[in-house]
Amino acid sequence: MIKEASVMRVECPACGYRLLDKGDKAAGPVQTKCGRCKRVWEVELATGDFKQVSGKPITRRKGDNDSP
Repeated sequence: MIKEASVMRVECPACGYRLLDKGDKAAGPVQTKCGRCKRVWEVELATGDFKQVSGKPITRRKGDNDSP
């Protein structure tokens, strides 16, 4: 009997475009480039943490908690 693996979709935090699909046992850091906004992200697959490597900074919109 073949066990079906659960696959999770990982999306760009800036624009929401699909970066990659990861399996349930995937772990470790992966660098990938978004096809829409051209930012490069380092994704820790085990935790789902994102770190921007290069590209335009994420713009802050008026009314966000982080904006001055």
